[in-house]
Formats: sequence, C-alpha cells, structure tokens
Amino acid sequence: MQRFKAHFYTDWPFYKRLLAITIPIALQNVISLGVNMMDTVMLGQLGDVAIAAANLGGQLFTILDVLGFGLASGAAVLIAQYWGKRDMERIRQIFALTLRVVLVVSFVFSLAGHFFAPQILRIFTTDPEVIQAGAAYLSLLAFSFMLFSFSNCYIMCLRAVEQVRVSMVVYGCSFFINVFFNYCFIFGKLGAPAWGVRGAAFGTIMARLFELCAVLVYMCFIEKTVRFTPRWLLRLKSGLGRDYLRNSVPVVSNELLWGVGMAIINLTIGHMGASYTSAMSIVNVFNQLVSVFVFGMAAASAVVVGKTIGEGRIQDAKRAANSSVLLGLALSFVCMGLLLVGRPHILGLYNVSQLAHDTAVTMITILALMQPFQAVGCVMVVGVLRGGGDVRTNLLLDSGLLWGLAIPLGLITGFGLHWSAPAVFFCMRCDNIVKSVAGLFRLRSGRWIRVVTRENT
Repeated sequence: MQRFKAHFYTDWPFYKRLLAITIPIALQNVISLGVNMMDTVMLGQLGDVAIAAANLGGQLFTILDVLGFGLASGAAVLIAQYWGKRDMERIRQIFALTLRVVLVVSFVFSLAGHFFAPQILRIFTTDPEVIQAGAAYLSLLAFSFMLFSFSNCYIMCLRAVEQVRVSMVVYGCSFFINVFFNYCFIFGKLGAPAWGVRGAAFGTIMARLFELCAVLVYMCFIEKTVRFTPRWLLRLKSGLGRDYLRNSVPVVSNELLWGVGMAIINLTIGHMGASYTSAMSIVNVFNQLVSVFVFGMAAASAVVVGKTIGEGRIQDAKRAANSSVLLGLALSFVCMGLLLVGRPHILGLYNVSQLAHDTAVTMITILALMQPFQAVGCVMVVGVLRGGGDVRTNLLLDSGLLWGLAIPLGLITGFGLHWSAPAVFFCMRCDNIVKSVAGLFRLRSGRWIRVVTRENT
C-alpha cells in the first residue's frame, strides 16, 4: 500500500481538483456533441444523402477544429506552467499570440470553404447528389469559421488557468439556439424557408455568432484572473514567439495530421457508398458522446500536470500522471457499457437504411471493445505528455501511428482488398492498441517531463 501511495494519489482532494476541471469540460463536450447529434438526427429525417452531405461537407471544419485545438493546446502547455508560477503577464502574451494565429488560419479556411466547396466535396465522395448537397452546406457553413475559432480558442486557453465553467454557460445556450434555428430552417417551420441541409449550416452560424458575443462580454466585463482584453491583440512584441513555436508546432502538426487522417478515414468509408458514410457519421457521434469524460480528463490532467511542473513539484507531477491514467482506464469500462447498452435505443432515432443501421451496430461493437486502449492512449497523449511538455513524443504516438499504421491498413483493406466496412473500421482504429502500450512505457521512464517556461521577470 505504501508503494502504491508513492506512485498514485489516494487522497480525495487531488481527485476533487481533477474532477472540478474534468466535469465542466466534459459537459461542454456533451453540449457540443448534442449539437452534432441533433444535426444528424434532424437531417436523418431527410434520408441518407442529407446526413452524408452534412458529414462530408463538415470535414473542412473538422480539420480547422483540430488545427485550432492544436494551436490552443500548444499554448496551454506554456500557459499551464506559467500558471503554476502565477506569471500573468506572459499568460496574456500567449493568449494574444494564439488568438492572432487562429484568426488568420480560420480566415483562410473560410475562403476555401466558401469559394471551393464543390472541389472539396469531390475529394471525399463521387456521389453527385452528396456533392451538390454537401457543397451547398459547406459554402454557407464557412461563414461560421472565424466566429467559432476566436471564441473556442479563448475558452480553451482559459482552461489552462483552471477556468472552465464559462464554457458550460456559453455552449449550453448555444445548443438551444442551434436547435431552434435548425428546426426552423431545415424543415421550414415558424415561417422560415425549408432549406434542408443549408438550414443546418445557418443554425450553426447563428449559434457561433452568439458564442462570440458571449465570449466578448465575459472577456471584457466579467473575467478577473487573466484580464485579457482585445487590445492585447495589437501588442506584437512579447519575446515569447520562439517558445510558442517550439511547443506549438509539434502539437499543431499532430492535430493537423490527425485531422487530415480522420478525413482520410471518412474518405475511405465514403467511397463505399452513402449508406456506409451515414453509418460512419452515427458511429462518430456515438464515439464522441461516450468518450467526453475521458477527453475531459485528458484536458484536465494536462492542466494539473503542467501547473504542478510549473510549481517545481516533479514527483507530484508523476503521481498526478499515474493517477489520471488509472482513472481514465476505469472510465473506459463505463464507456464500453454505455456503447453496448445504448446501441438499439439511439440507433432508433435515425431514419436510415437497413444497411446503414446494421453496419453501425457492428462498428459500435468494435468501438466498445476498443475503449480501454482508446482511453489510456487519450489521457496519456493528449493529457500527460502534452501537459508535461513532451510534445514530440505526443506527435510520434498520435499522428505517427495514425499515418504509419492505421491509415495504410485502412487504404489497403478498403481499396485493395475490398473488405467490409466494419473490418476496415477496425484496421483504422488499431493504432490505439499500440499507442496505449507505448505510452505506458514512456510514462514509466519519466523522460516526458519538460520545463518549458522562462524565469519570472
């Protein structure tokens, strides 16, 4: 027992602190996924083409989302450790650097999505109906990219200083706004035109506009810890650009490679037909929905580990890392049970073909059995290694295995051997097994701890 205490936390205050960050982030993710789920449920009433069009039309946003996540996560590595030192000046400088980069990137994506929507859709599918509907969806959705990127990046940076509750309020209200406008403009209710797939894009724009306004009000009038305001965006000299690049480039590269990899996985399934794409869309929502607490714990562990390193308590950082991984493993079995039990109930909400339904059932079963590996890998890579500043190993284990193992197997089995969609799906998820095992060896070595901050001035 004494040896266990030397490597793991056994006191409630640590887990209370971890859960105080995990739960709001998880609830925010639940709300965000609720928006995605309502989109697929509502569009599912229009058939396989509509749901496939929204899924593939949203792939550019998915890449932008993970790229923004990478930019904010790279910043969070620095922010969390400076938070341990209570160096608020440098935290504000990092906020400004990150938001400037995010706005530029999202502007480029907005132009691409609006003006080249058909060309982008042709990358993912050859179905002319899906291309036409998906292009209409994407060209309108592109107007929401900059709105989302600013507000989401700011909220993610706040997580690194343990401010997480604001996200629940903002995204909670955003959920109802999105559902309301979806209902009106997808089906033509309350005097609104029936835009179908484009109606879902318009609902997203209105929700993102609200999020931006809410974030600006919170930033300028309510938040009192960081005290970041838009005027900081004009302060171009900070002396932290090199530090930011050194920590952000590997994280951004990882997230970008991961996002493109996920798009290729969707492309592989998408070329099998609209029914398989529809099944994949449903499975993705299932996966994200049951994994929210694991992903929330990964984000929380990054903050706790990073802050503890910033405070100079290296041994405590190791204990925090071990405890986070153990708790993530325990949660994975809960996720597994929810997937297996919830299959028939949630699938009943979708008006899809029998082929799409049966394929989704098999894929969800595979996903359930992969949960322990996925959870350990997620908490290890997205949480512990990133919070510890070991961003290069993060890149190797996450995107390296995705591109070196999962994607080649998926392409070979999908396009070369013409295996069934569930078999191809398993091959494209098997990197989680290797990632979790390799991550445990890295954790045990202790070489993942990096002090990335400068001395206080």
